Amino acid sequence: YLRVASLFDSSFSIDWLAELTGKRITLLISELEEARKEGLISNKSPGIYAFQQKATQKKFQVALEPRQKHNLLEQISKMLLSDFPRDIENESEPIAHQLLEITNSFEGCRYLMHAGDVHLHNYNQEMAFKCYSKVLGDLSDKSGKAIDDVFIDTAIKFSKISTAQQDTDKVLGILNTALERAETSGDQRCQALIEMHIAKNEWLKTKYDEALNHFEKGWAQAKELDDPKLKRAASTFSTFFLFWQGRFKEAIENYEKSVPDIDRYPNGEFPLLAALTVGFCYAQTGQVTQGLGMLYAIRSHCIEKGDMYLAAYASGNIGEILLRTHRIDEAIYYLTLSDKEAQKTNNNWVLITVQLFLAYSYYLKGKNQLCLKHLRNFINKSNEVKISVNIYPYQISLAMAMRKGELPSFDELSLNSMVRKYTLGKNIFMKGIGYRYQAFMQMEENAGTKKVCHSLNQSIQCLEESGQCIELAKSRLELARIKLSSGEKGEARQLAESGAGALSELNENLIPDDLVSLIETRPKRENLLKEILKLGQEMVAINDNKDLIQYIISTVNKITGAERGAIFLWNKDKTSLQLRGSKNLTSAQITHPEFASSYQLIEEVAKSGKGCIKNLDAMNSGHDFSCQPLRSRICVPLILRKHIMGALYHDNRLLNSGFQKSDMGILAYFAAMAAFALDNVQAYQEVKRLNKTLRKEKQYYQEEHNNSLNFKGIVGKSPAIAEVMEKITQVADTGATVLIEGETGVGKELVARAVHDLSQRKKNPFISVHCSALPENLISSELFGHEKGAFTGAQKKRTGRFELAHHGTLFLDEVGTISTDTQIRLLRVLQTKEFERVGGTETLRSDFRLIAATNKALADLVQSGHFQSDLYYRINIFPIHVPPLRERKEDIPLLAEHFLHIFANKMAKDIRGISESDMARLQEYEFPGNIRELQNIIERACILSTGEKLRLPEFKASEVTDCEQRKAITLQENERQHILWGLQQTNWKVRGKGGAAELLDIHPSTLTFRMKKLGIQRPG
Repeated sequence: YLRVASLFDSSFSIDWLAELTGKRITLLISELEEARKEGLISNKSPGIYAFQQKATQKKFQVALEPRQKHNLLEQISKMLLSDFPRDIENESEPIAHQLLEITNSFEGCRYLMHAGDVHLHNYNQEMAFKCYSKVLGDLSDKSGKAIDDVFIDTAIKFSKISTAQQDTDKVLGILNTALERAETSGDQRCQALIEMHIAKNEWLKTKYDEALNHFEKGWAQAKELDDPKLKRAASTFSTFFLFWQGRFKEAIENYEKSVPDIDRYPNGEFPLLAALTVGFCYAQTGQVTQGLGMLYAIRSHCIEKGDMYLAAYASGNIGEILLRTHRIDEAIYYLTLSDKEAQKTNNNWVLITVQLFLAYSYYLKGKNQLCLKHLRNFINKSNEVKISVNIYPYQISLAMAMRKGELPSFDELSLNSMVRKYTLGKNIFMKGIGYRYQAFMQMEENAGTKKVCHSLNQSIQCLEESGQCIELAKSRLELARIKLSSGEKGEARQLAESGAGALSELNENLIPDDLVSLIETRPKRENLLKEILKLGQEMVAINDNKDLIQYIISTVNKITGAERGAIFLWNKDKTSLQLRGSKNLTSAQITHPEFASSYQLIEEVAKSGKGCIKNLDAMNSGHDFSCQPLRSRICVPLILRKHIMGALYHDNRLLNSGFQKSDMGILAYFAAMAAFALDNVQAYQEVKRLNKTLRKEKQYYQEEHNNSLNFKGIVGKSPAIAEVMEKITQVADTGATVLIEGETGVGKELVARAVHDLSQRKKNPFISVHCSALPENLISSELFGHEKGAFTGAQKKRTGRFELAHHGTLFLDEVGTISTDTQIRLLRVLQTKEFERVGGTETLRSDFRLIAATNKALADLVQSGHFQSDLYYRINIFPIHVPPLRERKEDIPLLAEHFLHIFANKMAKDIRGISESDMARLQEYEFPGNIRELQNIIERACILSTGEKLRLPEFKASEVTDCEQRKAITLQENERQHILWGLQQTNWKVRGKGGAAELLDIHPSTLTFRMKKLGIQRPG
């Protein structure tokens, strides 16, 4: 029974042992009690036991036969899965120990994946890696939607922690399988992520073109999907890719777009590993103290949380930066510390890179044996996981030492092949390094000054693009040597001073002794005024508060050599200081007791208005950040118009440099500029806010105005449209049949819908039939429906529009186009509300209201025999004439603005109005196509417009097509005949009771206007 118990990872239940061994619980209790007395196990709680020592547990496990052990593990897994079916999130980790030993079902894989998530959350990357690897192996020969989803999810998580943990080819194989499954399931979000993970691994194998293709594909998919979470992931990948390409400046810019005002870890917008990478990039661009401060802050956070995996990254990066600035002893300390942390957490990427850093460190110390030991470790480990990418210059430096005979040669380190690889590669930083070493080789081969200078100029160009300041300075100094030997002393001095200026800020020992004579004026901190003036000009041009605060702190850190910085501003009552922005200093650190003395200093400065510097004279022994006090602090007030706004604070705890009196003057000037700029930004943002509010208010009032003129979708305020609205109101609730007359495009269907919406039938269907759009042989089927097999093509029964309109409204548009036979059937339906489907015998009944519309003069059609007179009188109970747009030109501005608002919103364009000249053009136009034509003109204008004003296309009456012209002429002729008929019926009386206006149901003034337009003259 103890052998069985040994298979449980931690504690085990007596119930589990009873189920697995078949023994009675009373007997097990007795045996377990004996084992407890012998000190083999302990009783954790009633019925729960655990082994006292792992060695004892291992001893009982070894005693099991392999087959017996496997069978028991399978039984344990099934038992535990049945015990914890509903709590996968909390109970997956205890089961994982058994699941790692057997081949799992899909359910077991789900538990194992969640166990990996738990291990990762608890900073146990090694166990998470094992769980994810097992899931991928067990699901490799299974398929299905749910299985694919788990495989894809696990593959992405696996890739995140697999860098240098496993053969890169194997990782790529898993990712390509996951990509195929994601493509099959149509999961575009996962496709984008997987493409970027493939890009990372291809880059590690120096397959640069393939990597860039995959990254660009994934990035394009991420942008297209517009998923905020996916965009953040893509932004993180973008930062890593910029770093791998040696584009340190761009990586910082990408990071600073998402950085918060106040530093916090982890920043949800930016994972810690990406933030560590950016800290490293800061140091590469010359902001060494700021980079070290950022890495220190993240490392402290990782140690506090127990995340030694990421702490190893931070320690390694700190060591590399110290090595780069020739602080060799301190570098070795941190690199050794990183090596230990990486070994504990199996962080292979850090183990590999740290071996290279240590090899170069010991080379500089003259300890060649240690150098070669670490170099061999670096090569072996890189080959083991098939990583050939190199983003650091130390390997080629050691190859040069071997070429000079300072170190024994390694077959793997060929200077020629490395120069060729770097100069042809995609890493712009390493390309710059490669060109410099190409120049060294050309000098050895006496290739000529011109070739050497060309190589060094290419090196300088690449390193300028990269932003790496130390290696850029070295290339400039090498070119200065060449220029000096060629007699070009002036250019040599200029190059030497430029290179020395960058190096002296970091470590004066970096400047070669043979070039010191060239440097007439050594750059000092007091001579930074020109740079500060330039930075001040850039600062006042920033209009975003967040960007400005980050710019102020970062710039002061750079100028003064500070590692951390913060801006504190008084609250409205000036009773307390509030942290407004920080760099490498979190809000939690501000409230920590260790910061109390600094906060007291900040308060004193903010109250007195006098700046202060405090330096620590005695160096604290040891190198660990956790035991180092603040070595130097500086704080100056932010003063605007004699009022103290707050304080600007910076400190330094990592390097020996302390703040000087010259820093106080520089910082005071900068603080004055900062106070002015902050005030400007606040004023600018307030104006921007008020303008935004004003625009919203204007939009609101305009919409309210339009809504007041909008009658169920009908826009207008002219007398003609007001008359239409009045008629709608009169007839809507009566249930009477309505005939709507008007030209094409005037909005007859809108009028019909308005009648329906104001009627008691508004909650029931509004069924529309466009008669002119249907062939003659289908109109009957459309209206009445048909039975299956009623005619060729009638493969199933169809419900007609009469049935669909039951209890609702049936709208027949262009009713004048239907055939005589259909007219007769329609008349019968209107009279009886009864009908039969085409091909059917069953009599159906429908309670519908009819609204008909026409652009023809039905009275003329009746006279010519083309329209049934009975039907005409049946549908012409309440006629409504909708006037053409040319008769209601005062509505054109309202309609134009109405359509502009609709299309601008639809196209997401900020178009704020129509110019007076364009509006005048619209009102002068006759609009033969009526409102529909106006709508089309505005929509086309919105498509063409790019600014705030509408760009109206060219249009005029002559541009109307021949077909439209003929249609307009026909409409006018029909209208003319209609009016003539009305005038004849009333003996040409226009006004008064019984006059033509009343008969035609239009306003007298409108009739007079139409008669004039159509050339109708009254007799005499």
